Amino acid sequence: MMEKGRKRDRPGGGGGKPASKKQQRKAMAKTPYFSPKPSSSIAGIDVPLDRLMPQKRIELIAELSESILEDPSTALTSSRTDVVSTSSKANVKDPATDTNEKQYHKTQSKMNKLFELASLSTNGHDAHAARLALLSLLAIFQDILPSDRIRLPTEAEMKVRVSKEVKQTWDYERKLLQAYQRYLQLLEKTWEEGKFGHRSLSDHTGPPTTLAATSIIALSQLLQTSYMFNFRSNIIQIVVRQANNHSSDEVRLACCHALSVLFTKDVQGDASLEAVRRIAKMVKDRHHQQGGRGIHPDVLNTWLSLPLRIHEDEAMAAKIAAQVKKKKAKKSQQDKDTQDIENEMKEGEATVDKLELAKNQADTLHVIILTYFRILKVQDDADEQNDNKVVDSKLLPCALRGLAKFSHLIHLDAVVDLLEVLKQLLENGDQLSTDSCVHCILCALKTLRGPGKDTIPVDMKRFLIPLYGLLPRIGIPTNETILSSTNAKDVHSNDEGNIIEEIILCLDHAFLQRRELSSARLAGFLKRLACSSLHCVPTSSVPLLACTRQIASRYSSSSSSKIGRMLENEEDIVAEGVFSPDSEDPEHSNSHATSLWELSLLRYHIHPKVAEQSSNMAEGKLLKLPGEAPTKLCAQMKRDAQEGYIEQKPLWKKHPLDTTATSRKKSRRRQKQVRFITPRMTANWHLQTN
Repeated sequence: MMEKGRKRDRPGGGGGKPASKKQQRKAMAKTPYFSPKPSSSIAGIDVPLDRLMPQKRIELIAELSESILEDPSTALTSSRTDVVSTSSKANVKDPATDTNEKQYHKTQSKMNKLFELASLSTNGHDAHAARLALLSLLAIFQDILPSDRIRLPTEAEMKVRVSKEVKQTWDYERKLLQAYQRYLQLLEKTWEEGKFGHRSLSDHTGPPTTLAATSIIALSQLLQTSYMFNFRSNIIQIVVRQANNHSSDEVRLACCHALSVLFTKDVQGDASLEAVRRIAKMVKDRHHQQGGRGIHPDVLNTWLSLPLRIHEDEAMAAKIAAQVKKKKAKKSQQDKDTQDIENEMKEGEATVDKLELAKNQADTLHVIILTYFRILKVQDDADEQNDNKVVDSKLLPCALRGLAKFSHLIHLDAVVDLLEVLKQLLENGDQLSTDSCVHCILCALKTLRGPGKDTIPVDMKRFLIPLYGLLPRIGIPTNETILSSTNAKDVHSNDEGNIIEEIILCLDHAFLQRRELSSARLAGFLKRLACSSLHCVPTSSVPLLACTRQIASRYSSSSSSKIGRMLENEEDIVAEGVFSPDSEDPEHSNSHATSLWELSLLRYHIHPKVAEQSSNMAEGKLLKLPGEAPTKLCAQMKRDAQEGYIEQKPLWKKHPLDTTATSRKKSRRRQKQVRFITPRMTANWHLQTN
């Protein structure tokens, strides 16, 4: 009977009947599909790292990373195994000696072993293995970290009786936070040890080591993916500080990109507000410093990624509503606890509080506008100290670009003050850089096209005259560009490629989004654009010619327009006066007395795109939008210049031994033969003539 019972309990066992398919499926369901490796099964986990070969360390990193991702909960805890004593091996059956000699071997957790591999002091000073371990830890934490914050239970909550699953969850979250904090501390320590390279700490000029740069890149990646998790302030503080790194472009670009991604992805706006405040504080402290320790323009350019939508008047209403809500929450301790629970529920549900979002965006807008105006104020103070000699700042174009984007959100009184400051800067435009002048004009034109454009008593002519005088400076490289560029091609491409898009936007706001009533001013701009296209590189000539065609096609359709006369020969033009190309005001240049003779020269340009645009404008053809839009052509030409690509039409030549072409010509001649046939006889006999 016992043998039958055993056979019945073992489906598929030897000696009994074969198990049915149903019993096999039940047996497979009980066994786990995937079982993680225990720590003892990983080869080399107990061996000291300084005794391992470099290849063995790399293999150990791969095995540990795979095992941690398989089961993170067990990878964070250390394990222990029984050690067989000598008395048990000798089959001694004394229970007293068995209990005394029973020992355990404690194995450290897989996460701790991976941390040892990531540190130079514990892995045998293997920089390559430490770099791979840091990157492996980055991938692990990006995979296992939750999307919201973890709040550890308080002492009062720990005394409450809870279930076993809740205790396991609390224990796992506590160990996860400890491991994550240790990883951040390791990254910061690695950066501090290698940020000046292999030189001594007294020399603050060396580039960082590869391992130190890897640690900062890992922090920037964590800021992009885990900005809602704990220790966010620590990461933002380090990334913002290194976004202004002057010794390594790789570190600076990685940190600036991480901040831009944070500003774009942050839905609630609290993380963006914290980062913006730290950047503003750094600008306030270091803006007066000159040389290599000042603020890099890339730091301020990250603010252009902020999706601000709230107006300043709406911001005041949001602040008042937030203050009222805060006063109501302070009535009693019970209401405060209820408010804390509601906040935790909102974080868990990942919902957006519109009132909190409006308040965060309002504070962000206030900090940004205050920083921009501080930069303009420093510029004005420099003008007064140097007797109206402008000291151009690298941050001035960044501030003007940001004001041009967010000017429609600021108050109307601040808009009037902004336009007055811009007018004072353009009065000394000859001493400013071309980039600063272009952004100053673009900021003014965008502000005048924003809300309150009908109530602001400002003439557009004050900003169109500086734009007219700025066009001949497009093809002239600045001194800073000449000193920073070693190649003559880079001098022109770098200097013009950065401002040609802004010039096209200025012309779009001046003549396409509004109606220009002065035909003399319009003719002066068209003539100046055609002259500027002659001495520019093809990367800038093609978008300028396309923009000239777009402006001319809009205003040449009216009956009173004189734009069409400029495409004729100068001998056929009947006009009074002489064209003065050196006039500062386009209305006083008398451009109607001349023609656009530059197009006849550009038709024979070596670049086919320039020749095509000039020929189409001379023939009066319209642009094929959106393919020939000036902004699209600008991006296309810039990409072609970087790749060294010039479009050429293939010329097919006839081979002297090829006779197929002649036969084709004969067949075409036969097809083109015209044959006359006699008309059919109809009933209209009375129309026939003898």
